[in-house]
Amino acid sequence: MKTKLIVGLGNPGEEYKNTRHNIGFMLLDALAARFNNDEVKSETAKKLKSKVKTISSRHLVLLYPQTFMNLSGEALRAALTWYKITDYKQILVVYDDVALPLGKIRWVTEGGAGGHHGIESIIQQLGGCKDFTRLKFGVGPDPGGDRRSSYVLQKFPASELEKLERCIKTSVESINEFINEKKLQDIMNKYNGLEI
Repeated sequence: MKTKLIVGLGNPGEEYKNTRHNIGFMLLDALAARFNNDEVKSETAKKLKSKVKTISSRHLVLLYPQTFMNLSGEALRAALTWYKITDYKQILVVYDDVALPLGKIRWVTEGGAGGHHGIESIIQQLGGCKDFTRLKFGVGPDPGGDRRSSYVLQKFPASELEKLERCIKTSVESINEFINEKKLQDIMNKYNGLEI
């Protein structure tokens, strides 16, 4: 079985914990908790510019880039080299999307960055390749313009926490289907239209 690399985008540091922009880290934590009966090995890998959780029984690597969002691609590039991953179909990138409201997730297999600097960095480090699988997690509505950068760095308000928990649970279920080699089109058909 080939190693799968799941990259959660976010920013390191306590001040960014549980903010909208760090939903990638939150999803990886929830995914790792799902496999707590397997041996989950955690480490800070300076050579990969990341924190890493490996679940060897599933041939799974969870990557938390520690480069800050705008340089996420550097961490992914280092991990691809270290784990000798050349097939980009073995990568899944999970991240926040202000264009989607909270309660929506979207699986995509190609496309541009949509203004997301972490995805811009990844595309650049992949030599312009845009054909890699992504799970966009809705954190909107987008306040637009100058307010967007401060909005994504805010923590989820108490009024959204119940819905957030449901969305994380559903997202982890969908990621598990990706891990278990379910066809991407089937995953897209099942989850992209859901109102969570």
